[in-house]
Amino acid sequence: MNKPYYFNPSIKFKSKVSLVFGFFFSFLYIFEPFTLSTFKEYLFDYTLGIGLVTFVGTLIVLIIPPILFKNYFNENKWTIGRNLIYIGLCIIFIGTILWFFGQFFKQETTIKHINYFTFIYYTFLVSALPLIIFISFNEKNIRQKREETAKEINDFKNAKLEVNLPLKIVIISSENNKESFSIEVEKLVYITSEGNYASFFIIENNELKEKILRVTLTKIESFLKDYDFIIRCYKSYIVNTKYVNKVAGNARGYLLKCNILDFYIPVSRKFSKKSLLTLVK
Repeated sequence: MNKPYYFNPSIKFKSKVSLVFGFFFSFLYIFEPFTLSTFKEYLFDYTLGIGLVTFVGTLIVLIIPPILFKNYFNENKWTIGRNLIYIGLCIIFIGTILWFFGQFFKQETTIKHINYFTFIYYTFLVSALPLIIFISFNEKNIRQKREETAKEINDFKNAKLEVNLPLKIVIISSENNKESFSIEVEKLVYITSEGNYASFFIIENNELKEKILRVTLTKIESFLKDYDFIIRCYKSYIVNTKYVNKVAGNARGYLLKCNILDFYIPVSRKFSKKSLLTLVK
């Protein structure tokens, strides 16, 4: 349940998922589960309505909550467990809308309307198992693809010849240009930012030391633009790829590992396999 899971923020992806769920009405129309066999001449209209309501309801629950609750839907913290809880709430929400739709639809017919809790129970029976299977398969598929790509990149890196470049010194100035310090590029491991400040982590006497300066990563990039082995791999990280020993992958995305660090540095989703290869060139 705590395994990382990829939360796809793409509106296009969410629209496709909603459309697939909307077409589920065809299953109900063909197999007539539960009480649907009593609908007779109303069956197609009712199941078509279920399809339309499901499409709209799914689109709403996939788009609106991540906008309103950004911290909960943080893709770097998203897990299978969170995804299952989210799906459970989505099923209840969509089931509730469908129950009201059924009540409205049946007003003009002689069809008996079942109670709310029975309807929600039926909704879970129809949707829960296929969704759990889909989540498990999707997580495994995405994770394996990224692990395979990470292995290929690591093999590529291990096959390269190491090239020692001459020492270079760069002067980094603050946002208002009132403060500055010089760093030896070859000793810079990574830079991270929080708010208006950037932390530079530099190897000195075999120890990782931190220097802080009031400056944005965008401005720092301009000072380091001539060094193609130093890249901005994430919105809040710049890393010296010479210290990257391994590329790892999970369902959320790719991660960079440096032996001298006790954590992984995240990689932006914009990096393709080809771009990842450049990180270790």
